[in-house]
Parts: sequence; structure tokens; C-alpha cells
Amino acid sequence: MNTSPIAIALTLTSSVLLALAAGPSANACTGGALTAADGGVAVGRTLEFGKPLDSQIAVWPAGSRFTGSSNRGQGLSYRSRYGFLGATAAQYTDMILDGLNEKGLNVGLFYFPGFAQYTPEAKARQTRTLAPAQLGTWLLANFATVEEVKANLNSVDVTAQVISLLGEVPDVHFKVQDASGRSIVIEPREGRLLVHDNPTRVLTNAPSFPWHLTNLTNFLTVSSAYPPPSTLGAPGAGQIKLAPFGMGAGGFGLPGDFSPPSRFVRMVFFTQNASATPTARAAVANLFHILNNFDIPIGAARPPAGTAETSPDFTTWTSVSNLRDLTFNWKTFGDQRVKTIDLRQALGAANGRLKLLPMGPQQPDAVSPTLEVRVN
Repeated sequence: MNTSPIAIALTLTSSVLLALAAGPSANACTGGALTAADGGVAVGRTLEFGKPLDSQIAVWPAGSRFTGSSNRGQGLSYRSRYGFLGATAAQYTDMILDGLNEKGLNVGLFYFPGFAQYTPEAKARQTRTLAPAQLGTWLLANFATVEEVKANLNSVDVTAQVISLLGEVPDVHFKVQDASGRSIVIEPREGRLLVHDNPTRVLTNAPSFPWHLTNLTNFLTVSSAYPPPSTLGAPGAGQIKLAPFGMGAGGFGLPGDFSPPSRFVRMVFFTQNASATPTARAAVANLFHILNNFDIPIGAARPPAGTAETSPDFTTWTSVSNLRDLTFNWKTFGDQRVKTIDLRQALGAANGRLKLLPMGPQQPDAVSPTLEVRVN
């Protein structure tokens, strides 16, 4: 296995190292996808934000009106072409952290600390401006495929805007995937929105997406298969035969910590080695099992002493979208039972208006309900 630390160090410039050192330790989201044998696609992610966001499910029918924000007043105004639903950032119903539209497009917002470089206010077209967390909603409202997103992305400007929920400008990037299985990553860099094709269909956080792809080179020889037995010893000195202890010998060398680079490598490994499932529904279930590996227990990922961050990171909710059957599935910290919404049914029930639904308890002191089995 090529584990040369030099290869990693050379790809990290001094500016990248400074940004990593300055960025907060929390907000560790992980996303990936699976394709079933029937061609159906499941795409999912975890959400960690250092504190509960009290997310809700917002159901937005086609024809809904939106107005983007700008530091200079009103930003982009538009009417949604497609109906969609997704998990909000608290009461901000026009800020969808992860969602699905009626054409099978999924958009996920991921934290990108220290690396987001938004369009300067002086260069932004005010009537085409959006806040960072409003971009995902605009994509879900207007586009059916990754190609449509790529063709239209230059028609908006995303500027640095403080949201009161955080008291700061959120540094974010996005993973977009359509029902065909194609995926891209959108990153605000050097004042514009850069698009990267994403064959891995995986995303975590900083550094930039191209760096994560380069870093995979260091794990070329990691395999899900058992390593073969090996014989050690020299002629005349005796020999010893070494063999794997048993299950779990495959995957040796995978990084096990919760840093964004390590989570990216593990998610690529898990999704690339996942057993084939017959249907998209089965792929949803399998992806939930994979995402369980990225569920951060409270206390396992703490911010460094002396920083503004005070709360340990933990997984507040996990979601998986079925891009074929158009269902949105999720569980929360305080309720580990998977819940499902059918997008078509939800849009019908909304009757042309925004409809809000609870996701479930997300506070760190919430206790997941249990089902008592009685023996008579």
C-alpha cells in the first residue's frame, strides 16, 4: 500500500494547512450513494453541526415563490419549476440542507470551513444573488439533471452573508446527484462556483474536492478481501506462517478517525465494495447501514480547548433519498427508527402551499424510543 506521508504533504500547500488549523473541528457531514441492480439510485448523508439545528421537513410545491437575500437588499426572485422537499436549517424554510425534487434530483449542503471563497459583493449581480445556504433550494426548485445544473450555474452569484442562526457566514459546498446516478460537487472558490465531476459520489468537508480525490492514491492497495497467508523466516532459522485471524481482515489500513479526509476515504471504500442490491429500496436500507459507520457518538469528537466551539460534534440526523421511487427517508438522534415520506403524496397533501413536518428529536439529551416485547 502506498502510504507515503510525503505524497499527502506535497498536495497540502501552506495556505491549506493554515486553513485547516484555523477551521472549527465540528460540522462533520458525510455523504455517499449506491446504485441498485434495477438502476435505482439511493443517495444519503449524515448531518453534524456541533449543535442541533432543529431541522424540519419542508414540502415546497411547484410554483412556489422564493426571494434570495443580498447584503444590499433583495436578491434573486424566482418561482419554482418543480416540487421538492427536504430538511431545513431550523426555521429557515428556504435553506434546504438535503432534499429531493420530483425529477429525482438530490442536493446536499456540506460544511466547507476555511475554504469557501464567495463572489465579492461589489462584483455580484444583486438581482441574481443568493445566500450560501439558499443555493441548494434554487437547484432543487429549477433543475432535473446534473447537466442542467452545470449549464445554469453561472446565472447566479453566491455572496458571503451572515445568518442569524449561526451568527456568521457559513462556509459550504454542495453535492448534486440525479436519478441517472451522475454526481457533481459545487465549490465556491476564487469568487465563483467551480463544478467538479464526482465519480465517487462521496463528499465530506475540507479541503477541496480535488484534494480528496488525490488523497485516494494513498489507499490504492486497501482491499475488502482477506490478505493471503505469508511465510516468514530464513533458511536454517526456521519459519513461521502468518494468517488472518478471521473476519475483518479485509480493509486493513483504512483510517479510522472522524476527520474529513479519513471519512472520505472510508465512504469511498464502503460504497465501492458494497454488495449489489436488487432494488432501489434495498439500496436505501444498505446505505443506512453504511452511514451507521459515520454516526459520531457524543464526546468522541471534541473541539480543541480555547476555541469558540464548545460543544462536541455528534450526528443529529441521517437521511437517504430514493431517486427512483421519490421517497425521502431519515432518522434522528432521538429517534433511530427510519421514517419515510413519499414526495408525490407529500406534494398532493400540501395543496399548493408550503407544508412543514417535524423530523423528530435532535437534542443531545433525547432518548430514542424502544418497543417493549412482552412474553405471555
